[in-house]
Amino acid sequence: MSNTDRPDERPAPAPNAVSSSDEVTIRRAPKFGVFIVGGAVLGFIATLVVVSLTMDIDRGDTQETASFGSLVGYFSLWGVTIGAFVGAVVAVVLDRVFARRAARLTAERVEVELPPETVDGEIEDHGDARPDGDRAP
Repeated sequence: MSNTDRPDERPAPAPNAVSSSDEVTIRRAPKFGVFIVGGAVLGFIATLVVVSLTMDIDRGDTQETASFGSLVGYFSLWGVTIGAFVGAVVAVVLDRVFARRAARLTAERVEVELPPETVDGEIEDHGDARPDGDRAP
């Protein structure tokens, strides 16, 4: 390759860099929504198990017997609510445990501003001039 084939080997202009240090805390945090929904699902499953195990218990002289679906529907209101509450409590406890194990570190933020690029040479006319001599906007 000859010298004429290589582009100019001028040094690139140095970018302007500004750095600042910040102290940050790194820790794990539980997703509260996942724990609440998971607790609600477990509460519903527990309701299904309890209702199915107690469905055949003799309840005395009662003439009326409720269907399995209606019992699950009624008791799932309690099971889902209690399960969601327990899930939220577990998430809060885990959040407190993880907060104690948090690590404090120093992070450096660097903002770089590149200088504007300049082009050496002539601008070529690509035929965008109008016939009357004015340039197109």
